[in-house]
Amino acid sequence: MRRFAYLLAVLAASALALAPAAAALIFASPEFEPREALPPDFPYWDHVTQRRYEGPSVVYLGNGFALTARHVGMGEVFLRGEIVPPVASSKRTLLNANGTPADAMLFEVALPESFEDLPLLPIATEGPRLGEEVLLIGFGRGRENVVEVATDGPSEFGFSWAEKGSKRWGTNRISSVDETLYQGSWTTHSVSVVFDPPSSDKATRHEAQAAIGDSGGAVFVKRDGQWLLAGMMTSVTGYTRAPARTSMYGDTTYAADLSTYRGEILHWARPACANEEDDDGDEAIDFAADSGCDSEMDRNERDSGGIAGEWIWSGGALLAAGVAAFAFFRRSLAA
Repeated sequence: MRRFAYLLAVLAASALALAPAAAALIFASPEFEPREALPPDFPYWDHVTQRRYEGPSVVYLGNGFALTARHVGMGEVFLRGEIVPPVASSKRTLLNANGTPADAMLFEVALPESFEDLPLLPIATEGPRLGEEVLLIGFGRGRENVVEVATDGPSEFGFSWAEKGSKRWGTNRISSVDETLYQGSWTTHSVSVVFDPPSSDKATRHEAQAAIGDSGGAVFVKRDGQWLLAGMMTSVTGYTRAPARTSMYGDTTYAADLSTYRGEILHWARPACANEEDDDGDEAIDFAADSGCDSEMDRNERDSGGIAGEWIWSGGALLAAGVAAFAFFRRSLAA
C-alpha cells in the first residue's frame, strides 16, 4: 500500500480548538503507556524541551546550544522554568558529507547570568543498531479514539491524535538503518522505528509512535550502562487510506542518525576542552588530557602560564607565542 511522509511540526499550524491535555507520543495500547513520569535511571530528562507557545521539541545539548529539526527552526525555548531567547544569527544547518543540508540544525541560546547550566549531553559515536531498543522523548500529540480502517483484507487499527500534547517518553526498536530521507531541499541520514501492535513479538514494553510536535525530539540508546543521544525525530510515514491526524499500526517514525553529524555538532556546540579537537596543536585533546584545560567546560585549551619565546606547532605551521612574539608582531603592524 502506498505510504506518505510528512514533517512532524509543519501540520501543527492547522490545529483546531485545544482538547483536554493528553500524553505525548502515541502508544500501542493503554497498557503500554508508561506509568512513571520519567524513564527509570535516566539523567537527561531536562535536556529535552520545546519551543515556546506549545511548539515542537528541542534538545538542549549544554553549553548554551540547542538542537532541533531544520523545519522547526530556532526560537525561544524553555529551560528549567526560564524562557530563553535564541542568539541572533547563531543558526547552523547541519550538513551531509557531500555538503547538502540535512533536516537538522543548531542554534545558540542566551542563558541568564544566574542560570545553572545542564551537563553536556553525550552523543553516540555509533548510530543506532538494527533491533536495538531506543527511548523516544518529545512533546507530540497524544492518543485519543481508536480508529478502524476497512481494507480488502483485515481491518487496520490505530489512534486519532489529540489537539494538544505534553512531554512524555516511550520506547521502540530500530527497524532500519542507513536510510536516506529526502524532504524537499533537505537530505537526512536517518534510522527508523515501526509502530507495532501489542500482539507483535517486536513490540517493546512501552511501544510508541511519533506525532505532530515530536519533531526535534530525542532518541536515546543505553550502552554499557550509559545513556547516549543517538537520534532526533524528524518525520513519520503512514497509510494513505487512514484519516488525517492519525497513527496506525505499521506506521514509521524517522530520526536523524546523529552519529553522522556528531563531528559537526561537537565542533560548533562544545567548549574547546570537550570538542574532541586539538585546538592548540599540542597533540593533547580536551580535559583531562590537555594540561591547559581546567574542566570540560573550559573554552580554551592553551596553558595559562605560557612563557616568552615559546613555540607551538599547529596544522603544520610554526607559530610564535608569548610576550616576545607578540611584541614583534605589534611593532610590525606599527611599521
